[in-house]
Amino acid sequence: MDASAHAWAEEEFGAAALGHGHRTKRLVKMAADVARSPSGHITTVFRDGARREGAFRFVENPDVDPRVIVDAAASAAARRARAYSYVYVPIDGTSLSIADANLDKGTGVVGSRFNGARGFHVLDSIVVAPDGAPLGLAHVEFWTRHKPVPQRANWRHEKAELKETRFWHRALDRIRQTFASHAPNTTPWFQLDRGADAWTVLDTCIDNGLTVTVRSTHNRGLWRDRNRARRYLHDELLRSPVRGTTVVEIPARGKRVGRTAQLSVRFADVVLDLHTHRGRHRHPVKFSAVHVREVRPPKSEKRIEWFLLTTWPVEDFDDAITVIDGYAARWTIEEFHRVWKSGACAVETTQLRAADHIERWSVILAAVSVRILRLIKLARTEPDLPATVEFNPSEIKAILVTNKKCPPDRGPTIAEAVTWLAEIGGYTGKSSGGPPGATVLKRGLDRIQLLVDYLDAESDEKN
Repeated sequence: MDASAHAWAEEEFGAAALGHGHRTKRLVKMAADVARSPSGHITTVFRDGARREGAFRFVENPDVDPRVIVDAAASAAARRARAYSYVYVPIDGTSLSIADANLDKGTGVVGSRFNGARGFHVLDSIVVAPDGAPLGLAHVEFWTRHKPVPQRANWRHEKAELKETRFWHRALDRIRQTFASHAPNTTPWFQLDRGADAWTVLDTCIDNGLTVTVRSTHNRGLWRDRNRARRYLHDELLRSPVRGTTVVEIPARGKRVGRTAQLSVRFADVVLDLHTHRGRHRHPVKFSAVHVREVRPPKSEKRIEWFLLTTWPVEDFDDAITVIDGYAARWTIEEFHRVWKSGACAVETTQLRAADHIERWSVILAAVSVRILRLIKLARTEPDLPATVEFNPSEIKAILVTNKKCPPDRGPTIAEAVTWLAEIGGYTGKSSGGPPGATVLKRGLDRIQLLVDYLDAESDEKN
């Protein structure tokens, strides 16, 4: 198959209903160019003057709906998911910090109220195969805060349509509809962090029959008869016996050290007493609950401990391990955020000057970020796949020529191609001691791009 950047872009955005065919063609060409040479700056990606002007016109066009771009990418991800009976769909919140010294870009407050940072809040989601390989973008939504989040006592009285939990509801509903339309035989297994532990979100999951795992942050009350003493979720789980142990690979993040963590495992079926503020609209909701706790964490590290609520039936230890593995896949979205925000695609460095322009550009960069992450994951998890699954002949030839490698008789594997491309970008394996990441791959792509363009043009002339 043709695995060139243009083929990927056509698959990703070729069906985008932007109201005019030339807009869709422009989107496909832009996405292909970004995939070949990712950057947060339009002027860096598009070296040709005409393409650069076309890119600026596209992101500045008020008739281009960013939601349509997201929907096209989400539909492509769902179609790739058809090969599996279920896929993981982690949803997470983050923020984009955007330089806005004159406060004229439509940004809002991000981070601490005291640091003066500006930007946009984002709730996003990706689709991840059971083997950990990202399949594509599932959802992206942007919003701004123009004042600090209200104190909890006041927040409770906010109308539902004003609370930020509404973004979780919209994401769940939109992704559910996308899978129903494009992958009806594949179950999206939503993996939600603590921000989704809200009674309305839990209710939505139950009412719509969603397969979901939520990390619990609240020690919620359990349903009880009037004559029984009040019991609580976390306490009930901790009273359950340890059913066994498992290991999970903890990735490095910030000051956290990457490690293999041994976890004790408990599980139980529970019935939550879900209700609104002050106990109105009480009703019982059944979940399976899984508790994991790191047995011997390093002295300098915070212990890993999760209380997980899930609609996946947990009847034995193997079921609990399946739930734990699914939640661990949520770390993939954190890797995606690094690639998108400050890594290879560096969206936070954009110098576009209006919120809607930034949003259109950010969505394209988000889709490319998932593709980069997929390339990295495939090189690690399926290293013997042929390089042609992600690179076209011109790219493979450029990698071989630039890195002065003799072409193998069988053709390079994906692991070989990724490693050689990373070496072109400065990877030695000595600084991190780990496999190549997005930053060195981006540099490698940048450095081979002129040769790839030449080889593509030479091939076109021959044909």
